[in-house]
Amino acid sequence: METEWNQVKRRRGRLRNIPASIHGAADSLPDGIRPNPNPELSVDDLWKYHEAAAKDWQLIEWWAQLRQVLELASDKPHRPVITKAVCLGPGPYEPSNGSVKARKTAHMQTAAFCYIVDHLKTMSGQEIKCVIQEPRFTQTDKDFCAKLGIDAVESPAGFSLVDGNTLLFGIHMELDIYNQALATLPAIYVGASLEEWEKVVHQGSTTDNPLAAYTTMDETYDKYPFPDLDYMFSSTVMYWKKDES
Repeated sequence: METEWNQVKRRRGRLRNIPASIHGAADSLPDGIRPNPNPELSVDDLWKYHEAAAKDWQLIEWWAQLRQVLELASDKPHRPVITKAVCLGPGPYEPSNGSVKARKTAHMQTAAFCYIVDHLKTMSGQEIKCVIQEPRFTQTDKDFCAKLGIDAVESPAGFSLVDGNTLLFGIHMELDIYNQALATLPAIYVGASLEEWEKVVHQGSTTDNPLAAYTTMDETYDKYPFPDLDYMFSSTVMYWKKDES
C-alpha cells in the first residue's frame, strides 16, 4: 500500500513529513492534508502561483545566498557528474485543507530543487533526469511537474533511482523515509543533517544504527549549510561527495 506523508510542525516552526497510519481515518490526519479529491486549480493556475512565489522580491537575498552556496560547493574539482535528480515529498500544490503555508512550502521547495538542477546542468553541460515523488499529488500536480520538466513517480519508485550520480533533495521528512532513499548514498544530498537527528535519535550499536548513512556522509562528504527560509527551509544541510581521485 502506498504511504502518505503528512506535514506536521516541529520545534522552531519546522515542518517534516511522517507516515500516515494506514488504519487511521483520513479526517484524523494531524494537519488535515490528504490527497485532494476535488482540485480546482488548473496547471496554468499552479504555474502562475509558482512563478509569483519564486520571484517574490522579498526572496532576492535568499536566492543570492543559495547561489553563493552552490558556487562555493561546485568550485572544487572532480565532483561526481550528476545524471539524475530526485525530489521527495514537497507536498501537494493545492492542499486539501487550503493551507497557505503548505502551498507555499510545496512550491518553494520545488523551485529550489529546480534551481539547483539548473546550476548543475550549467556546471556540467549535461542533461539531468528529474523525478519527484509525493503520494498526495493530484493528476494536475503531476501535469504541472511535467511542465517544469520533472517526471512524477509513484512511491516508492523514487527511492530506487538514487545512486552515486544523483542529487537527492528531501526537506523535513521522517527518518525512515530518508533511510529508504539513502540505501545507496547519492552524490549530493539536501535535507536534515546528522547533527539534527542526533538531537532526537539514539544511534544504538554499529549493527543497528538508524543514522549510519548520515554518519558516513558527515564524515566523508563536504558539508554546507543550506540557507534558512522561515518554515520552508530550516536546519537544512547540503552534503556533497568529495573528489575520490
